Amino acid sequence: MKLTRVGITHGDINGIGLELIAKALAAPELMEFCTPVVFSDGDCFMQAARLIDIEQPIPLEVIASAQEIMDGRVNLVNACKEKPHIEWGKQTEASLKAEADSLNAAIEAFKAGIIDVLVCAPGQLDNNADGHSLSDFVRRAIESEQKGFDWILNNRLRILQLQPLEFTTELGEGIVKEAFKTDMKSIVAQLREDFGFIKPRIAIVSGKQDIASSLNELRDDGLVIFGPFAADEFIEKGLFEHYDAVLFQEEEEARHKLIASLSPDNTIGFASGMPLILTYPIQNVGYDMAGKSMADATAMRNAIYASIDTCRSRRSYNEATRKPLEKQWVPKCRDDFKLDLTKEDN
Repeated sequence: MKLTRVGITHGDINGIGLELIAKALAAPELMEFCTPVVFSDGDCFMQAARLIDIEQPIPLEVIASAQEIMDGRVNLVNACKEKPHIEWGKQTEASLKAEADSLNAAIEAFKAGIIDVLVCAPGQLDNNADGHSLSDFVRRAIESEQKGFDWILNNRLRILQLQPLEFTTELGEGIVKEAFKTDMKSIVAQLREDFGFIKPRIAIVSGKQDIASSLNELRDDGLVIFGPFAADEFIEKGLFEHYDAVLFQEEEEARHKLIASLSPDNTIGFASGMPLILTYPIQNVGYDMAGKSMADATAMRNAIYASIDTCRSRRSYNEATRKPLEKQWVPKCRDDFKLDLTKEDN
């Protein structure tokens, strides 16, 4: 089986990003699942790697271009146009340029078909539960026109904040209703493709009872949707454990409460709905911990594994749906019909 090529950007080099990457890549078993490709600067990466205590050296291969990637090794592409220097705990112009160079180099590698997925370490582009500047930047860079969504993942839990749509007229109400139904169908399709759910069970948490009619129409269309649930009861009773995805309409305070109750080590972000799979740890730049080997890399490691799992799920889905058999309508009175599987499609 082909190993997934995981592109990794270093985020802000003056924060904890490089340390997180080095700690995540220090696990030798990672090479069994993927080929990591770090877009950074070799000297900066080694400076961060020397801060951490690891049992064996990282099998690092510094290369000048992503075209030279070697499977079975940790590849580091010297992506920075100007030689950066680390200044732990400071936001500098050089660190911002290095972050942009890293991200742009990774995106170009994806466009060239060299990497399969992208994992971003914490940087100045928001990597948190509310900011979406990172995913917005990537969507624009790869010119993705499909409707996408920014998820919070934690083990089996998938959380999404639905963007509120306002209307002032009866016509506007109808447009908003259709937009909501279209978004829901897109969400179901993406859950099916990215996570392998045939019929994902979705819970809607909303204080707007007028959403009920739209949910009934979606159920009539075959979607498995529950709700709308009251936010407090939904969280206090732990009802979220029974669903494949939880969608919050407005109710931002309740969503924050649920996310805060989860283990931060397992909480990552995922941007769906574009050809490039993008994951990232929900961690800030961490200037206060930078250069001290204090940052926990569990979320970074989980973001890498989540990107690999999603890539495999998409490959399986595309293979399973690539050439479906046509429906054959056979009269009940006939028992001599034979299905020819060798016939080519026109």
